[in-house]
Amino acid sequence: FSTACYVIGLFGAMLGALVYAAWAVFANWSAGAPTALRIAAVHWVMSTLLTYYGTTIMRLFFGISGDALEGALIAFVCGLTFTYSVLIAVHQAIGTPHIALTLAAGVIPTVLFCGGYALLLLRTSRAAGAVTSSSAHGV
Repeated sequence: FSTACYVIGLFGAMLGALVYAAWAVFANWSAGAPTALRIAAVHWVMSTLLTYYGTTIMRLFFGISGDALEGALIAFVCGLTFTYSVLIAVHQAIGTPHIALTLAAGVIPTVLFCGGYALLLLRTSRAAGAVTSSSAHGV
């Protein structure tokens, strides 16, 4: 990939994370504006980094298994587990008063992201296997 692809990917992650940061302000407004804004800023940074590096983490988990389907399942489960472990731990550390509400807006998109990427890994792996198999048979 070119440097431009990485920059565009980072910009996309940053832009998408703004939605979750805005939700974090709303979810924690009862704790006061300075607290809600601090929580939103931390949540924005975490969401950006988890989105940007989440695919790398899922690829690492995918490679644990020699079986593509099993690898996709491991990538999906471990990707979600890693994401929410980090989010919950950091929000506990910074004293977020409404962690569940703060994270609620991102549950469905995160499940879809991890599921979609795990399926992409599975499809790509199977397609690469088919090409390798075809090449081995002189097709």
